[in-house]
Amino acid sequence: MKRRSPLRYFLASVLLLASLAALFGISEALRTQQELTRQLDEKGIALIGALEISSRNAILANALMEQMITQRLLDNARMVDQVLLSRAADPEWLKRISAANGLARVELLDRDGRPYAPPAPPPPPFPMMRGMMGRPPTTTAEVQERHTQMMYMWGGHWASPPGAEQAPPVIRDRKFWQGTVLGVAVGARSFPGIIAVHADANSVLNFRREIGVQRQVEELGRQPGIESVALLDQDLTVLAHSNPQRVGEREAEPELRRTLEQGSLLTRMVGTAGTGRIYEVVKPLALEGSRAGLLRIGLSTASMDRIWKRDTLTAVVTALAVLGLGILGMSVIFYNQHRHLREVTALEAEKERGERLATVGNMAAGVAHELRNPLNAVSMGMQRLRGEFDPAPREDYLRIVDLVQGEVRRLNTIVEEFLSLARPMALKREPINVAILLDEVLGLVESEASAAGIGIEREIPAHLAVLHADRDRIKQVLLNLVLNAIQAMPTGGTLGLGASAAGGTLTVTVADTGSGIAPDLLPKVFEPYVTTKAQGLGLGLAIARRIVEAHGGAIEAESEPGQSTRFRFTLPLDEMGDG
Repeated sequence: MKRRSPLRYFLASVLLLASLAALFGISEALRTQQELTRQLDEKGIALIGALEISSRNAILANALMEQMITQRLLDNARMVDQVLLSRAADPEWLKRISAANGLARVELLDRDGRPYAPPAPPPPPFPMMRGMMGRPPTTTAEVQERHTQMMYMWGGHWASPPGAEQAPPVIRDRKFWQGTVLGVAVGARSFPGIIAVHADANSVLNFRREIGVQRQVEELGRQPGIESVALLDQDLTVLAHSNPQRVGEREAEPELRRTLEQGSLLTRMVGTAGTGRIYEVVKPLALEGSRAGLLRIGLSTASMDRIWKRDTLTAVVTALAVLGLGILGMSVIFYNQHRHLREVTALEAEKERGERLATVGNMAAGVAHELRNPLNAVSMGMQRLRGEFDPAPREDYLRIVDLVQGEVRRLNTIVEEFLSLARPMALKREPINVAILLDEVLGLVESEASAAGIGIEREIPAHLAVLHADRDRIKQVLLNLVLNAIQAMPTGGTLGLGASAAGGTLTVTVADTGSGIAPDLLPKVFEPYVTTKAQGLGLGLAIARRIVEAHGGAIEAESEPGQSTRFRFTLPLDEMGDG
């Protein structure tokens, strides 16, 4: 029965193990990446939560700060208006008022936003009225009109005071407030116009810088692992940024607009691997129940990528180690299994060969029983004819008698070969000098080899260990192999005979330079009835193998078709004594 190659099963097992190892490595890498992303997400949400609280507090503080400054400016404007009711406008006095109250400047403007120039006062009817600015209101309607002039402010960043309105167009077009960060304007009662009070820019900016959102955003942006922090208003304009140069820019991403409108948290990965990926968390900022803008934090993924690469490498190395150990283990298992299969195959082949030999032996026993007696009778009759008859011509008579006796001997040899396969082989072991035995065999075939034009190459050491074996049986093996080699070179060639001893084993080699043995026939040469000779029975090598194996040895054949054939058999040596 033909067995399937174990190599196929081994490769299939290796492929399955490699697939499992790859699946393990990929799953571990994905699990690590998911865990790192989750940790990064938690970090971003925690940071943006803290930023939301601090930003809300900072915005409320800024709004309160601006309301306080605005109220202070309004108080200063009303104070100036009250004083001007009782004195003339004096630029130097206004400068002193500004310096004393920490103001940038105080301006008196007419209703068109131009500097107010009071008309020249008429001669006072009484000395006590000299020095007053302008003409005080005389009618109730005039006073009411001046009281109801519009109050407004400019430069407010976070909040506007209650009642503040936009400036009238004629005033707004003058843009007299440019160059200051915060200020107020109120209608004057002391003259027909407005009083504009400008806050000191440095004081306001320093105060904003100390308690403002920008400072907190910049400090948070300097923390390790944070790429950027930004606060955007409802128009997606950058109000504060960890990079101050980006303040005032306007974002145009539709996804940010949707996040602001929906009021939901946005987490996303921006950028690509290899060019600096950033994990971004965006959250709407709510003040007093309304969405005031967006908080945006960008986290660096460099540490996450390093950890992911390290864990991925660890997973790959682990998978490769598991794969290597698995392959090694399977190799050992499959090697042992293959060895056992070879042993089983060899035992099955030996059993099959034994069965065939038993069949041949049974047949040989019957043939020998039927042929031996007639052959003996024929042989005895020929001996009597040779000794008792003397016909003429005698030469022809003797030639015929010798021919018949030769054929009888050949038939008897065939019967003996059959019997040698049939009956148990009894060995008569004795010490054998191997070198002498090999030379004796060469002496028997030397003349035949010379007649066929065959040269002999002898590689036999003078001293070989003693071989305890059946001399006649070993000689029969050697003669069989040597005669086969000579017959394989009918047109001449080289016969090689060599022997060596190593490791308690004797190795004998018989080689020829004949036509070789066909590859399909080589594995069968030691089976009965397999032969390349036209007149051979194919029993010689089968008998030789049986003799060698009976001595505990082994025999094998090697051949290169068209070039040479080499037979080699090994026998265990007796380690005592020298040859």
